[in-house]
Amino acid sequence: MYNEFFGIATFFITFIVMVLMYRCFGKQGLIAWVAIGTIIANIQVIKTVDIFGISATLGNVMFASIYLATDILNDIYGRKVAKRAVWLGFSSTLVMIIVMQMSLHFIPAPEDISQKALSTIFDLVPRIALGSIIAYIIGQHVDVFIFSMIKKVFQSDKTFIIRAYGSTVLSSIIDTALFVTIAFIGTLPASVVFEIFITTYVLKLVSTIFNVPFGYIAKSFYRKGKIQKLDEGY
Repeated sequence: MYNEFFGIATFFITFIVMVLMYRCFGKQGLIAWVAIGTIIANIQVIKTVDIFGISATLGNVMFASIYLATDILNDIYGRKVAKRAVWLGFSSTLVMIIVMQMSLHFIPAPEDISQKALSTIFDLVPRIALGSIIAYIIGQHVDVFIFSMIKKVFQSDKTFIIRAYGSTVLSSIIDTALFVTIAFIGTLPASVVFEIFITTYVLKLVSTIFNVPFGYIAKSFYRKGKIQKLDEGY
């Protein structure tokens, strides 16, 4: 049960830190979280763990926090700001991949001990890297669009849960389907690819169900006037 307990702790720490980023740095803190989180999640996805009786890749909690961050930005600051954060996350990941690929092509010194480890982490299989980037950019834009559409119907602060759940539940299907299709179709049996899709989506869904209260906490900071001055300072 170690992975299960540690996974729950990781969930709470991730979302607490995200809320603290907003509390300390305002709008720019959430935008930075999207950029940093996208890089971290794309590194985490390399690692596979057994948790709650299923095999899954890491990164689902971090991706869920990115979706929540863009939902908060969309809800408080508007669709334009949320889309800017999405593109920043995409650009950050692309820069990370390009720069680290260049770094790997330097001939290491005889005493170097890091080349093999760096290659294992950053010498990403092209299809997985491509799948992750395409799934991210399309999934996030769909999330922002659906959130904005739902907001036109459910506008009150109390219905943030409907906007957050509705947009993330639907966009995560597209995100996950795109990723597993591009990354694994043709290299793994169809049944295995489908299992990866189901387990990945379920973990994202569970993370989404339990993360919305953190969105309300972040919004309460703004509503109580604890964030406006931070935003005005940038």
